[in-house]
Amino acid sequence: MTIVNKQSHGIDDTSGQRLRFLVCGDRGMLIECDDLNETLRLFAAVKAAASAAESSACAPITTPTQSATGQSIRIQPVSSPTFNADYPAGVSPNMKGIDSHTSHRADALSAITELIPAARTLFIRFNPLLTTRAELETAVRGLDTRVDVAHATHAISIPVTYDGEDLAEVADMLGLSSEAVIARHCGTPWSVAFVGFAPGFAYLTGGDPCFDVPRRATPRLSVPAGAVGLAGTFSGVYPRPSSGGWQLIGHTDVPMWDDSAKVPALLQPGDTVRFAPVRPQTPIVSGSPASAGASASADSPTNAASPDIAASDTFQRNAASSSTSALIVLRPGILATFQDDGRNAANMGVTGSGAADPIAYHLANALVGNAPGTPAIELTNGGAVIQASGDAVVAVAGAPVDITITGRDGGRPFAICGQEAFLLRDGETMTIGTPTAGLRDYLAVMGGFDVPRMLGSASTDTMSGIGPEPLRAGQTVPIGTGSNASDTKHGEGQHAMDNNRHARVAPDTRRPSTVSAGVAPREGWPSDLPSPGTTTTLEVTLGPRADWFTDAGLDTLLEQEWLVTAQSNRVGLRLSGEVPLERRDAAELASEATVAGAVEVPTSGQPVIFLRDQPVTGGYPVVAVLTTASLAMAGQLPPGAKVAFRVAPAATAATPARHHMAATSGTDPRPAPQDDGVVAPHEFAERTHEQATEASL
Repeated sequence: MTIVNKQSHGIDDTSGQRLRFLVCGDRGMLIECDDLNETLRLFAAVKAAASAAESSACAPITTPTQSATGQSIRIQPVSSPTFNADYPAGVSPNMKGIDSHTSHRADALSAITELIPAARTLFIRFNPLLTTRAELETAVRGLDTRVDVAHATHAISIPVTYDGEDLAEVADMLGLSSEAVIARHCGTPWSVAFVGFAPGFAYLTGGDPCFDVPRRATPRLSVPAGAVGLAGTFSGVYPRPSSGGWQLIGHTDVPMWDDSAKVPALLQPGDTVRFAPVRPQTPIVSGSPASAGASASADSPTNAASPDIAASDTFQRNAASSSTSALIVLRPGILATFQDDGRNAANMGVTGSGAADPIAYHLANALVGNAPGTPAIELTNGGAVIQASGDAVVAVAGAPVDITITGRDGGRPFAICGQEAFLLRDGETMTIGTPTAGLRDYLAVMGGFDVPRMLGSASTDTMSGIGPEPLRAGQTVPIGTGSNASDTKHGEGQHAMDNNRHARVAPDTRRPSTVSAGVAPREGWPSDLPSPGTTTTLEVTLGPRADWFTDAGLDTLLEQEWLVTAQSNRVGLRLSGEVPLERRDAAELASEATVAGAVEVPTSGQPVIFLRDQPVTGGYPVVAVLTTASLAMAGQLPPGAKVAFRVAPAATAATPARHHMAATSGTDPRPAPQDDGVVAPHEFAERTHEQATEASL
């Protein structure tokens, strides 16, 4: 198979396969294949080549600056679970063209940070600090995908009770008996093509050729966990209750998603699945003769899946133990969640999540001297009331809000007038008002919050429910004793932090008098955040599906102002415009990867901007993708604000994230900092955001 440039239309190999390279944001590309088989072959080849390129790296790659802990931050382009596959001894990944004369190809492949295969496309996310789109495209084009690349997979047997509501209807569609449908569903092994729709939902392919079943005309509002279904040529198992339009033919009691497992998703791309029919279980009455063997039969492997996956610490506590201090949530506001830099587990159908405005999030942690990636609380539209149990150094950054502190005795409130670290004494209450501009704030506490992590992140995924639940009134959140950002030796951070917590505070500022722990200087509230009625310009790169829209439709996208509706959340912003986007045709798009910042266009023609809790795959065309900087701004868009799209210059789209663009001019109104050798808090936050984006996303 020969891979051709997206503008080429006539370069085929002997098998007649042809691929298109499509731009998908400022750090991604989408490769369109002829069919699913070609997609899986390409995925296997790129995955193997990227893993080999990473393994052959001579030295860790470090960023130009050090983290606040004094240690170099290593960018690990292939640290995602997507790449954590072991290859059997003697198997050499397919690396055609990667030799001493073309080692730059290996360098380009090692810049890959994520791969998401779908029905007909392969999405590649890459680190633009390590390679260019053109270099990566050349490296991928040099791979030989005409032969399959061997890689280790699991063979998994799933017991199924064939009692689905649609079994008889499916049999009628196929002209078979129900017994024949069951026999054919079990008689041929299936392969996991990709995972999407929901965490742990695997699309299985390669079953009996008879299976090509249309989805239900009207999707069910509720499908139970464990339901086994068919749709098109795919089969699958619903991992949790959800809506769905697949034809249901049975159910299994084997969980597709297990929070306690080291790898929560049972099925991974490339795994082989065999379904085994079992009889419906008869409830055992306590005291009956059969009940004596109930415990043994429950542990029997007969009706259990058999992957070689052991339970582990998927849900792990913060590395730091809790201190004696805590924050008590008296009122959480509209929505308060824990967020950090997010997770990288798209191969399990899990989206990245993380802070909607990562720059404000990093600034909040910088202000209290926390290490990058420390969990903070994301507040949507303010309205929170927090009380301290024990002394704590805290900071709030993001949307401008009024912050008042009231003592235990209810004395005169004290106002905090900017983004700064301040001491919240035991028993004092902090009230965070409604933002005057923007939408989200980040509350960070020195030492971090001691909250569970799942798949390496404490972020709450509001769409799938993964991660800690949103904060509720009356909840007590322990404060951790995590290392401080300025630590250079073990133990120095805790000592300095304790000094800050119990330091004498100037009565007119409440600033800790000791700042040796790395507490950053105060910053004023940003003046460039959007508000209802104002227009924010967001920069985009067109594609990957811009060619699905007419010229008039693209003109409408870029020339019309769009209103952010109230039907918006962390998953995405629903926009409304006077003229909907016009498509060239109404063809159905096969499921393919979606990314944060994608501008998806459903059949209504009214765009949706995906934010951090976006689905891993989607079935509507994406006309454009926000730049990294504009995605951070989008996280601050409140309902009632207006949006205008502008195509980003090539240089802008390729550069790392800058600070927020101004609401109307697209420029940063702040004066350029003087080069005095001191890193300002917002500069540190920007650098941290760049490092976290490249290392984690």
